[in-house]
Amino acid sequence: MLKRKGYTLLEMLVVLLIISILAALAWPKYVAIKEKTLNREAKAILLLIRAAEKDYRMQYGYYYPHLTFETSLSNINRDLKLSLPQSANWSIRVDSSTLNSEFATATRSGADSRYWIIYFSADTTSCFNGAYCS
Repeated sequence: MLKRKGYTLLEMLVVLLIISILAALAWPKYVAIKEKTLNREAKAILLLIRAAEKDYRMQYGYYYPHLTFETSLSNINRDLKLSLPQSANWSIRVDSSTLNSEFATATRSGADSRYWIIYFSADTTSCFNGAYCS
């Protein structure tokens, strides 16, 4: 009786084909889950900032940062008493430099870059290039 060691080329091709089919079926689900996760993360960040802005306005009578254009994440965390994580992929900006445009933006950079925006003073919320609108 002949004992063989290893696999034939046909057996390896069948296994490769099965793995390829499974990967092709799983990829769209992975992309959808990744999109949903990014949108949830942006929504959570912006809703947390919105709640902190309302608290800040109740204390001081105006939205943070009053009459300034740029804020760093460390200033946002300090002044709004938040603990948003420092991340190279996320850029957070709060702007209340004009009376009718108090808003925060979350921008994700990299290969999957996106942009979300939320307004504080109006009842409407807009978003651009992201799936979150309330």
